[in-house]
Amino acid sequence: MSYALSLTWSRAYRCCLLVLCALSFLGFLPTSAGAWQLDQQWTRAVRPGVTFFHFRLTFEQGPAHLYMLQIDPGAYYTIRPVIANNRIGSLAQVDRLAREVQAVAAINGGFFDTRGQHLPVGLIRIDYRYLFEQFLPRPVLGIDAGGKIHFATFALHSSLYLPDAEVTIPLSGYNRARKFGQVVAYSREFGASTRTNPWGREIVLRRVSPGEPSAGTSNLLGLRYLVTGESAGDSVIPNDGLVLSFHSRALHEFRDQLSGLYPGTEIELRGNLPPGWEAFPHLLGGGPMLLKDGAVVLDYATERFKARMNHPASRTAVGLTSAGKIALIVIDRGEPAYSVGATWDQLALVGRDFLGLSELMGFDGGGSSTMFIEDRVVNRPSSGTPRAVANILAVVPLR
Repeated sequence: MSYALSLTWSRAYRCCLLVLCALSFLGFLPTSAGAWQLDQQWTRAVRPGVTFFHFRLTFEQGPAHLYMLQIDPGAYYTIRPVIANNRIGSLAQVDRLAREVQAVAAINGGFFDTRGQHLPVGLIRIDYRYLFEQFLPRPVLGIDAGGKIHFATFALHSSLYLPDAEVTIPLSGYNRARKFGQVVAYSREFGASTRTNPWGREIVLRRVSPGEPSAGTSNLLGLRYLVTGESAGDSVIPNDGLVLSFHSRALHEFRDQLSGLYPGTEIELRGNLPPGWEAFPHLLGGGPMLLKDGAVVLDYATERFKARMNHPASRTAVGLTSAGKIALIVIDRGEPAYSVGATWDQLALVGRDFLGLSELMGFDGGGSSTMFIEDRVVNRPSSGTPRAVANILAVVPLR
């Protein structure tokens, strides 16, 4: 290559870099999911260390409004899941639930069955107590005792452990109708009683208080229980405990393991959580996982999501920067001239390249996508009014 040609190529290369830098500065970022541009930005402080951002972006399919609530690591606030009306299978609007728990802000949470019994679709654990299971390997948001958030992908398999007999019994699920051959754990969030038929056996448990002697290995409140009684079916669920419901087939299968149960026997509730996660008081399942360590990690096949879900839509997500800032995100889809939504790919790239996130996890979207701040809903839900949802993520003071 001649010197003149080399110089011309060098100048052209530098010019191209300058153009890309200028486009980046203006908000134009070419990506594999299509270019996007920042049109407008609004910002206001909500609380010390808690900031609300509203961005108007333009994607290749049209304009989109993105709302983000950012919580600094030094702020006196964190997030926690709240279920509708304190009942599994119940629904309520995000703003109502947020006001009930006096939340500074809130977004909608995990998926749920919109047509049937309104049961959650994904893991729920609040204050160390499992309220619903997760059988598919999907992302889970973990919130530790210090208010920091974590992400992992796994399926939950729970079991009952009897430390006196060193016996383990697999658990079929939580707070759902008991089926043939199953063992189901019921908490008060299911209702006043188990509503089961008499063809089985139910063991009533009281939650162990902190400081009580333990025959097992766990000292976490919500995982240790003592047997207080039993019945054949439709047991009253104690406020401070559980009912373990064994279908007659399961009762026959585990008859030897259950033969030594009597009032005062200790039972532990165990789950195959990632290392260290047993100490997290709050867990909420969702998906898909969008970013992990700054890389786009969308994997519909592994997480058992349908790839056709990756079309422009209203979106809800929770993210984290490398500096530990928590980001709650909602994108609207409504009138085409106002906001056309985003694909999961677009949200992942905007989250990383514009919002500075290293971790990002999706939650229920579409008509459920809602953000509430202080005294009002700040986005425009696609259904016109906030949809009733199964659970929310509430921004609350650290305890």
